[in-house]
Amino acid sequence: MDKATKGGLAVGALLLAMLLGNSLAGINPIGYHADCIDNVDNDQDGFVDGMDPECSEYPYSDGNGEDMTPMEERSSGESYKSLFEYHRDYMEPLSNPQIDTICFSVATGQYTDSDGEKFNTWSIENEVNCESGGP
Repeated sequence: MDKATKGGLAVGALLLAMLLGNSLAGINPIGYHADCIDNVDNDQDGFVDGMDPECSEYPYSDGNGEDMTPMEERSSGESYKSLFEYHRDYMEPLSNPQIDTICFSVATGQYTDSDGEKFNTWSIENEVNCESGGP
């Protein structure tokens, strides 16, 4: 086998190892459903994206978007994009629905530990106190 062939095999093996490592490490978390980030009222219920109850409850691409995702079909955890960041970024900022949704999610343990840290920073920066109902 000549040097060029050996070099090509080495590069191919390295690329394969990197791809496999990325998939095993969960580098690309499950993202948000297109219906929940497109700024369109896809189900014609008068609510858009994060303000749509179905997206607010389960905004992930393995769900049904602005249509209800049954509880038995929902998953969560570190392999999913941040639920807190979804609530923060896709709901009307500092509106009662946003604060109520975030506070409910904190109270019911829906956020991961890293989401909890993000919430703590956000709540201090925005003077949101979930126990008192908001700013």
